[in-house]
Amino acid sequence: MLVESLYADPVVAEIHEARRRLLEASGGDIAEFRRRLRERLNASGRKIVSGPVKKKTEPLDAMDSRAKS
Repeated sequence: MLVESLYADPVVAEIHEARRRLLEASGGDIAEFRRRLRERLNASGRKIVSGPVKKKTEPLDAMDSRAKS
């Protein structure tokens, strides 16, 4: 069942429908959905690349810079 809204967008509706079908195929279980997704990613042979999270070194606002002076 598609949710109708004042700002109906066919692309968003298609995404919601695809999500509904994928969850239904996984029995509505998010853990099972994630397991299946990981299995598909591993079978694809594509490499998932991620890097370290960069920490922000700049002060967040002027008050921060005055407090450290």
